[in-house]
Amino acid sequence: MGEIIVGVDESEHAVTALRWAAHEGQLRGWTITAVMAWGFLDQHQTIVAERFDPSYGEDDAAAALGGIVTGALGAEAAGAVERRVVCDLPARSLLEASATADLLVVGARGMGGFKGLLLGSVSQQCLHHATTPVAVVRGEPLSGHEARVVAAVDGSATAHRALAWAVDEARLRSARLAAVNAWHPPYVGGYPFTGAMLDPDEFERASRQLLADALQGVDTSGLPAPVEAISAYGAPAAAILEHAPGADLIVMGSRGLGGFKGLLLGSVTVQVIHHAETTVLVIPPSA
Repeated sequence: MGEIIVGVDESEHAVTALRWAAHEGQLRGWTITAVMAWGFLDQHQTIVAERFDPSYGEDDAAAALGGIVTGALGAEAAGAVERRVVCDLPARSLLEASATADLLVVGARGMGGFKGLLLGSVSQQCLHHATTPVAVVRGEPLSGHEARVVAAVDGSATAHRALAWAVDEARLRSARLAAVNAWHPPYVGGYPFTGAMLDPDEFERASRQLLADALQGVDTSGLPAPVEAISAYGAPAAAILEHAPGADLIVMGSRGLGGFKGLLLGSVTVQVIHHAETTVLVIPPSA
């Protein structure tokens, strides 16, 4: 049986992440473990308190976590969620807890930081350093609509793993799946190179072939409809976001073919995570 680790605090984002994790766990039959980090200067209270409590300890943190889980899921569903409180920094506690898990779920933002931030520091650290897939949750699960999953495809090995995961997610949700690949002519001096030797149609044909090859490499049986293969002209992040509105989930690799090999998170993935209005599931190379 698989395990999902979900980071929890008092924020609305964490509550939404907990509900998403519970739904994912129900779909997959996986266990859910809610993890909350605490410290003497990072106290979580069952009742909001303005003053520092010098006697605050693990039992107090556990009581606060129990209240958050029950409030988010209801008493019956909360009983199926395992709970763990850790006296440590939030990102480090989540990374250690998820090292042997199958999925780490975090809210887009937590309690700290500035309100204008699109992504909190804990979520960013988890994305950059996790060795397991990470779901950054935005918004409650959609209802009353045709479920849809979007997968980013670029021909890399990590993108292939992400596509396989996306197929699985679509199958579990009885959702339509769209596979998106972006293409554009090479740039020279900051402008698209349109020399006589370059035929834009060739780039599009290559993109469509890449999508066909990628889809042939995964088992798409059990999906409610054929996969929609989208060859989009333009920048990769913009193309993914353009086809993401109304989707339940975006699935992509942590890094694609571009950039520097030492980067743990590619620029396209970063842009999508920062600007997507739905949950983004990021698959690392080790997944």
